Amino acid sequence: MSCIKIPISFLLFLFLIFSCSDPEDDALDEVVDCAGVPNGNTICGCMDSTAFNYNSSATYDDGSCQAHVDNGDYFLSFNGSNAYVDLGDILPQGSYTKAAWVKRVNGDNPANNIISGNAGHAFWAPQSQGSKLSAGHQGDFSIVQDSDALSEGEWTFVAVSFEAPSGIMTLYKNTSQVDQATGVPIHEESTVTYIGRYLNGNWWSGDIDEAAIWDKALEANEIVELGNSENNMDATLERGSYASSDNLVGYWKMNEGDGDILSDASGNGNTGAISYAQWSTCDGCGCMDESACNYDPSATIDNHSCDYVDEPCEVCVDSEIVIDDYDMDGLCNDDDEDDDNDNVPDVDDLNPFNNRVCSDVDQDGCDDCSSGIFDTDNDGVDDDGDGICNQCGTDTTYSKVLPGTAGYDIIRSSNCSYVIAGSDGSTILLKIDEYGNEIWSRNYSEVPGSHWGKSVTKTSDDGYIIGANQNTIIKTDSTGLLEWYYKLSYGYTYYVEEVIQTLSGDYIVVGGISGDPPSNGGHAQMGQAFILRMSEGGGVQWVKRYGISNTPDDGFWGVVQADDGGFVLAGNKLQDRNFEFYDHFWIMKVDGNGNEVWSHELGGNLWDEATSIVKLSDDSYILSGKKSLSSTNLNMFVVRVASNGTILWQNDHGGGNYDTGLSITLSEDESMVAVVGYTRSNSGNPFSYRVWGVDVSSGQILWSRVHGGNQDDKASGVVETYDNGFAIVGRSYSYGSPYVHWMVKTDQTGILE
Repeated sequence: MSCIKIPISFLLFLFLIFSCSDPEDDALDEVVDCAGVPNGNTICGCMDSTAFNYNSSATYDDGSCQAHVDNGDYFLSFNGSNAYVDLGDILPQGSYTKAAWVKRVNGDNPANNIISGNAGHAFWAPQSQGSKLSAGHQGDFSIVQDSDALSEGEWTFVAVSFEAPSGIMTLYKNTSQVDQATGVPIHEESTVTYIGRYLNGNWWSGDIDEAAIWDKALEANEIVELGNSENNMDATLERGSYASSDNLVGYWKMNEGDGDILSDASGNGNTGAISYAQWSTCDGCGCMDESACNYDPSATIDNHSCDYVDEPCEVCVDSEIVIDDYDMDGLCNDDDEDDDNDNVPDVDDLNPFNNRVCSDVDQDGCDDCSSGIFDTDNDGVDDDGDGICNQCGTDTTYSKVLPGTAGYDIIRSSNCSYVIAGSDGSTILLKIDEYGNEIWSRNYSEVPGSHWGKSVTKTSDDGYIIGANQNTIIKTDSTGLLEWYYKLSYGYTYYVEEVIQTLSGDYIVVGGISGDPPSNGGHAQMGQAFILRMSEGGGVQWVKRYGISNTPDDGFWGVVQADDGGFVLAGNKLQDRNFEFYDHFWIMKVDGNGNEVWSHELGGNLWDEATSIVKLSDDSYILSGKKSLSSTNLNMFVVRVASNGTILWQNDHGGGNYDTGLSITLSEDESMVAVVGYTRSNSGNPFSYRVWGVDVSSGQILWSRVHGGNQDDKASGVVETYDNGFAIVGRSYSYGSPYVHWMVKTDQTGILE
């Protein structure tokens, strides 16, 4: 197909009338989706929930499921107290076996932990004891010990087993038993197990490969079978005398080769979070296939890492495979006549990869694609002279259904636009203009596991950081494209409610730890609220847990940074009253290391929660949530607290029918906060969006509005708009089936005309 390129001038008006395509090509070929369905909208991906790359939004299994990531022969190198892998709370308090291939190097650390906990159990080779392989429990971590030093600079297979009923602990090196002890007590519970670390230091110096944990004491002949082939444990493959693959707790082959997530080949989903450990391969190893994209002509040993161009739109650039499809519509860039979907053919587009830049046909000084598509009647004015026209401050109200099934958080972005975090089965990020028109939308189904976008914050590099609920934090660039993600790898689900960037440039993550207490006596972290500090690119610096352990539910829902570098949190804390669990509206201040400074628990003896928080310029804070007046009567609850923890005022409001505040925003002049959530007219009737205006100085309710249809509608996020109104997002059953992402734009008193 050929097109004539028209100069950027008045003549460009012609393409509104004439098509640059040949008349013979007007009949388009039938489009077939990834499942082979003509004109279908199938979502292809891995549908096995135990797989590492499980896609919860997939409707067609494309055969891509991976139990673990295997990019070739790699291992991890550890050198320093911050280099370790966090496996979470996985070691059973009973029988177990730990095994790994290790290569020790002489370092300045006396500990050399291989697989150890933050308490209770250790498997190590302490230099202070001659670098002898050792293991033990409860502070006596050399109950079993080899008589010889662990070899330096060569790979060694090591293992330790513990049989709880008999108290027998057995130590192995290169498949041979080197020590055994009886009467060993069961180890105390540890809340984290590490590869390459004990507690918060005592690191390993050297390399580790093929680590595994079982929930039974393996027989000696099984150890021999596993350890007889260097760097190839194959713990999932039963053969010979080895018959315990079903007892694997986790098996980390360490063949990813990059990234900070260690996949679990056991199929149990116990991924590890890598902190500062470095990916390595053997000297002289690399891809030796000349037809591969990453062919290494200097390699003398093939490490099975070859990567090939074998999918449409894949191209090899500098030994890496990249996708040559800017808008990810299935048409490669060379074949796509409008890569940025702004309704301007690439040949006529000043920037074919930016849908807000194309031309200035009407010569008004504003780009005709300022709205995201070619529209000379909607290209606005250019207040900041950046060549992209703004639309700020248009006094308007509207409601509309947006992409996705729910919107949970909304913030102001750039050029008079907004960014929304939500869900369509997995996390989505959506950018809209002030009229609610989509500028771009992104789906992060490639991030493994179950997750949905609960919060979004703009970062200092103009990108976005998303709190994606189940164990997941996602970082994007300014256009929403994925830069990195981090999975919190603990034994129970960590529900990430909010992530903010600190003044230092790293991140604070808050939320709650899932689950009702198990029948076997509970879990030390379960049910607690957590706050953790995370580095750029992922990696936990520290984590603190607060509240009552082994309960159904404590949590932090929101966080802001204080002027002194500490953090103020909004949450709910359980109280056990008359053998029942009830929530308190919880306000807590911690210092920059997560240590408690002050705390308040407000409310009665029923269900009270603080769900959102904003900071004022005087370093005071306003929190919103709910307050229970009785078991059937909830009111929206709003509280202002000073920087030193003094309660300045508190107020509640509602109609006696589960009025709940879920999100809060502060007006630009700090005279008012708007709180959004939901209400209903009486018991049994559907819920509707509700927005309250609250006076900042007194806490008095200035106005209250209700919006919605004839089914359940609940608002989750709010932000003040550029015309001083409010943009509200949430989930609606009234305006789509079964439910949709419904946005309401009101005026400055919450009215939708």
